[in-house]
Amino acid sequence: MSREFDYEEEFHAQDKKKSRKDRRHAQETDRSKFKKTDQNKTVAPPIDRTLPQGKVVAISGEGAWVEANGERFLCSIKGFLKKEKVQAKNILAVGDLIRYTHEHSIAHIEERYSFLARRDVSGKKEQLIAVNIDQAIIVVSVVNPELKPALIDRYIIAAKKGNIHPIIVVNKIDLLNGGEEEKRYREFVASYEKLGLPILSISTTKLIGLDALSSLLKNKTSVFSGQSGVGKSSLLNTSYGFNLRIGGLAHKTSKGTHTTTTAQLISLPGGGYCVDTPGVKSFGIWKLTKEEVSGHFHEFALYKCKYPDCAHINEPQCGVLSALSEGEISPLRYESYRTLMDEAVGGSDNRAKKKENHEPN
Repeated sequence: MSREFDYEEEFHAQDKKKSRKDRRHAQETDRSKFKKTDQNKTVAPPIDRTLPQGKVVAISGEGAWVEANGERFLCSIKGFLKKEKVQAKNILAVGDLIRYTHEHSIAHIEERYSFLARRDVSGKKEQLIAVNIDQAIIVVSVVNPELKPALIDRYIIAAKKGNIHPIIVVNKIDLLNGGEEEKRYREFVASYEKLGLPILSISTTKLIGLDALSSLLKNKTSVFSGQSGVGKSSLLNTSYGFNLRIGGLAHKTSKGTHTTTTAQLISLPGGGYCVDTPGVKSFGIWKLTKEEVSGHFHEFALYKCKYPDCAHINEPQCGVLSALSEGEISPLRYESYRTLMDEAVGGSDNRAKKKENHEPN
């Protein structure tokens, strides 16, 4: 059975500038941060509840764009908020509720009720994508680009970890015209409907399913996520008359091009917000565990195995493998399970294997 491996998207894989590396190295080797006098300087002062509150709608190199009282303005981040974070790549994210000073400096980040995060390119830190989100709209397509179940499952697991309700949107169904692609689409819908998650099949060109999507988004804060080229921005443009940048597919690779370059919070007509995020070619889950993978593929527990700790890989008398061979378990689901379980136990991904074998990317 073929295994699915995803490459990190070009947008998130860009190398840091040398100056940033030098700065980070200096911070990591600076022993003064361990002095008691310096540690005391990083302690945040008491929260001033009299400061005005705003919502972060976008983040740029200049600072955070904040919306409050119907206005949008740029805020800087105060020094104590920049204190070193061992496992967090970013301390501020789109959707954060903050308090700011009269000089438009962020003084405090309010407690979050949900978050969507991923593993950063280095694999050593957690990268927040958006926070204070009600639902994650996982946009996929079965044609241009092709369906990737393991990527979808990563989003579902990450959403549930962050207390976010996942919804799957299958876009571009107008491109289905029979054959293997349509067979794969129907197998996917039949398999993933059993998870109890909403699945919408949509076509922006034929205006199919857009009313149902708008109904799900109303009065909710939603984050649009998915592979590059699946049409996240097009869905919003067609549904609400926005003018978000959209792109096609690279002809040589049939992979999506990145047109959304940073997450941004957008107010929806009729109530609610959405976060349009940059497309990805893979999505690494921060500190993925075997228990999380097993819990997501809960239907496997219906099949009895000889060994209670069976990994369903090549163990004898495995009920899951028997069910797979008899067509009771979808090959799409099992393929995704193998990919995610390999990741959870620390197996090398395809890109790492290429590096080990000195193969060209």
